[in-house]
Amino acid sequence: MMKCLLLLCLCLLPFLAFSSNFTSENPIELPTVTSVGQRVFDPLGRAVETRRSYRISSSLWGALGGQVYLATTPNSAAPCPDGVFKYNSDSGPRGTPVRFIPHRSIGNPPVLHINQDFNIQFTTGNCDSYTVWKCGDYDASLDATLLGTSGGTIGQRDSSWFKLARAQQGYHLLNCPGPIACPSCVLEGCRQVWAITMPDGRRRLALARRQDPPQQLRFPLSVNFVRA
Repeated sequence: MMKCLLLLCLCLLPFLAFSSNFTSENPIELPTVTSVGQRVFDPLGRAVETRRSYRISSSLWGALGGQVYLATTPNSAAPCPDGVFKYNSDSGPRGTPVRFIPHRSIGNPPVLHINQDFNIQFTTGNCDSYTVWKCGDYDASLDATLLGTSGGTIGQRDSSWFKLARAQQGYHLLNCPGPIACPSCVLEGCRQVWAITMPDGRRRLALARRQDPPQQLRFPLSVNFVRA
């Protein structure tokens, strides 16, 4: 056990230095307006196309790595998997493919851009009504708003909208008001997506704050995209 904890601490050292500017007052160093419109690329230098499916992967390594997947949440009464999770290591299984559905397509073929509003939808599974990412209710016990797949409609006000911002490694995934609720917003009101450790040991995507509560491992997520 002590050996595992030591290895985890060693993996966290570079990340802690990277995330020293993440606080509740300054949760993310957002890009300037001049970066709007830049294309998003996968690790091989290819533009991320909105007509393709991708796996979302942490751009960090070791215990902070791992891909995003769809799974059933604890005590869920939903008929289908309804939670957005991340595997606990970069050596874990492959994640569930997603597609990015922008509010307005840009380019031919259409590709994803920095600061562009989009919905996220899992592309596998037999339950179409449980595939669109949506921010749930605030969970006081976890001090976080958990991401799930229940109740969202692509392109509508009831769905959750996301944007991407550049990170030191890959991209930050941001939850934003969206083009319907706030068509003039650039990055105002955006909140960063984190990975938090649940009581059952799994890591779930959520809107959270830095190490609060401190006994649970949680960190702001930076991601890359792998063609499915």
